[in-house]
Amino acid sequence: MEKYDVIVLGGGTAGMIAATASARSGVRTLLVERDGYLGGTAAMGIPFLGFFSGDGTKVVGGLPQELVDKMSALGGCMGHAHGGTWSTGLEKIDYEFVLTPFDPESLKIASQEMALEAGVDLMLQSVFCNVRMSGPKVKAIDVLTVEGKKTLEAKVFVDCTGDGMLTWVAGFPTEMRGRGNMQNVSHVIRMANVDVDRMVRCLREDAEIKGIKDWHIRLVRGRLLDCAEESYVHVAGKAKLWDDRAPLTFTGVRWRKEEMSFNITRTTNIDPTIAEDITRAEISERKNVENVVKAFRKRIPGFERSYLVASSVRVGIREGRRIKGLYTLTEEEVVNRSEFQDGIARGAYPIDIHDPKGGNTQFTFIQEGGSYAVPYRCLIPEGSENLIVAGRCISTTGQALGSVRLMACCMAQGQAAGTAGALAVRGDINPAVVDIRQLREKLIDEGAVLTV
Repeated sequence: MEKYDVIVLGGGTAGMIAATASARSGVRTLLVERDGYLGGTAAMGIPFLGFFSGDGTKVVGGLPQELVDKMSALGGCMGHAHGGTWSTGLEKIDYEFVLTPFDPESLKIASQEMALEAGVDLMLQSVFCNVRMSGPKVKAIDVLTVEGKKTLEAKVFVDCTGDGMLTWVAGFPTEMRGRGNMQNVSHVIRMANVDVDRMVRCLREDAEIKGIKDWHIRLVRGRLLDCAEESYVHVAGKAKLWDDRAPLTFTGVRWRKEEMSFNITRTTNIDPTIAEDITRAEISERKNVENVVKAFRKRIPGFERSYLVASSVRVGIREGRRIKGLYTLTEEEVVNRSEFQDGIARGAYPIDIHDPKGGNTQFTFIQEGGSYAVPYRCLIPEGSENLIVAGRCISTTGQALGSVRLMACCMAQGQAAGTAGALAVRGDINPAVVDIRQLREKLIDEGAVLTV
């Protein structure tokens, strides 16, 4: 049996940062990931959102910012793109929209380098399958690898699986809004040979792309990786792809001149914790990708000679199982910019709900364009003694999750979870009773933003 101080399960946006933070704190750390790379959803071609609040204040720093800097040094990122607005043709909103576009291949390289440089042991293409308990403690986990089953033991475990898989299998309480009530799922599609200027002109003319009059179109200009002058790096709207169907709301992000990534497809009525549903979602989304690409070429100016470069490795899940933690963050606390003495990360993106029925995406804005604190207690499963959670499965209400799940916030949670895990190991204590002042001081020393 292989033994570690901290094992992080899941190498997505939260997990890759959690493992790096843990190892940098000087404890033996293993990161177990089912794919052959780190980055999870972020490696599918969508930008980071939530580094800045609506009033322009930076609310996420530390290791997530280091990752952005590392991708920039590799030539895969131009940094944060400012200048967007959430205003619509009907309503002017004093609320800035900021995104961080990047080449997803640079993310895979940069996140792996950061983890290895910190001393993280990686176990890739390895799938969690069982847990071994000792009372309320997770003693070990079983994972399936190319060699067969391996048993891995640790003093502290960090669950960054997205759906709280480790927490759930270990028997700690979780909750979920259930099929039909959770946000829809999507594939991200990357298309090349796109004339984005013509596409934006179509939007401004309110032609085949709608939304200029009533939607948060969020047109943002910035530097591209292969172009000296500024151009559009983000476009949102409603694409009228078929005569007999409602327009599809979409966001498009660009990091190179003729390539753009779209979040536009959707499949509803999916429970991501049920194998049959996930299979149905994958089949549905592949068909959706095919149909959307064909319709783009046929209907949208600037796409006549475009082609599909890639689609997501797996369907993107916005909402699934959440842990029941020592504290549950609510949508009212998000919107009202609540602060907590045990705040260990900040969120700033509006509550972003992709309609469970497949309609328009709905946004609820944080008061005065501010931000809120994420309590450490939201990361600790009720009744556990050596388990921490980070990412979209922390303890929130379903509505609050619409903001907390954004990737910049998840990475900030990951830094806190990994750092707390290391402190618990060094103190030989339950992570639930880690000294919050010590944790916050260490996070601040590492560049995290905890107060604004």
